[in-house]
Amino acid sequence: MISDIELLNLLNTKPEAGLKVMMEKYMPLIYTIIFNKLSGIYSKEDIEECVSDVFLAIFQNRYRINLEKGSIKVFLAVVAKRKAIDLYRKNKNNNYIPLEDISEDLFCIENHVEASVVTKENNSILINAIKSLGEPDGEIIIRKYYLHQSSKDISKELGIKVNTIDKKVSRCMGKLKKLLGGII
Repeated sequence: MISDIELLNLLNTKPEAGLKVMMEKYMPLIYTIIFNKLSGIYSKEDIEECVSDVFLAIFQNRYRINLEKGSIKVFLAVVAKRKAIDLYRKNKNNNYIPLEDISEDLFCIENHVEASVVTKENNSILINAIKSLGEPDGEIIIRKYYLHQSSKDISKELGIKVNTIDKKVSRCMGKLKKLLGGII
């Protein structure tokens, strides 16, 4: 099995060969990450194209990979999650994020591994608190703070007035503060 240092050297000296090795080693992981985010929303072909986009992005930025900040596997996983979220956001027909589909992964996407301060356990506590808000409150919080949608966009997608969205966000943040003991 090839080490990260050897793979990075191969990517930089023989890019095509390095890409081939990287794809053979990490394709199942990347496909699984993207499939889990996009299945039921996008076709198999769209998911495969998103997987290809991940490897293309890594290939194009191979000189910027810094193994001191994390492994190639983690780097690929973060890029895959971001690409999947980007594609998810582009889908104009997607008007619903089921709370049961929310996982720790959604929260880790926004934080690059080396910059992440919040642990997976804390994410789990936060997810449970958001889920306890129920519908549509939990979905509004996810859209507002993790998908970075504006109140106007959330309003259009959920069919709720903008000022109602803003009031719900304010109230939900208060509820979350109480549930989490003032951490937020």
